[in-house]
Amino acid sequence: MAYPRVLAVLTGDETDQGVLAQGADMVRPVKGKLFAVYVITVDRALPVDAEVGPAAARGEQILLNAETSVQLPRGDFEAQLLQARELGPAVVREAAERDVDAIVIGTSCPRDYGSFSLGEDVPYVLEHARCLVLLWREPPVWRHQRPGPRPSGGRQSAGALTGV
Repeated sequence: MAYPRVLAVLTGDETDQGVLAQGADMVRPVKGKLFAVYVITVDRALPVDAEVGPAAARGEQILLNAETSVQLPRGDFEAQLLQARELGPAVVREAAERDVDAIVIGTSCPRDYGSFSLGEDVPYVLEHARCLVLLWREPPVWRHQRPGPRPSGGRQSAGALTGV
């Protein structure tokens, strides 16, 4: 899959490296451009452009780490920090403004009330984006597992074998 303009959504969790690598792999064959965004969600009690020092510093650090780890020529990568009420609509809007061909967004294995859940942001992007959306999910880490196949019969990750 080669696309000239791809938006990688960074969240500061374990999926960021996979999201970046996938985005870079998608633009590299056509010497395209990878846009990385980190969205600071601002509480509704504050103005959307409120000063959010610690959150902004964290976002800047995440984008700086992305810039140093992505293996693309300098002009083929651009990182941006955004502030919005919710991540999903901000990503869809940014993708439309930049006229990207694809969005790569990651998710860990979130749990709401003990059940797997994608939350609100990922489904929003999947439903409203006007381009291809790739969802990157890291394999779950099975902490309390005996050696052997998982109950689902799937392969074990290295993390499951080492008990990480």
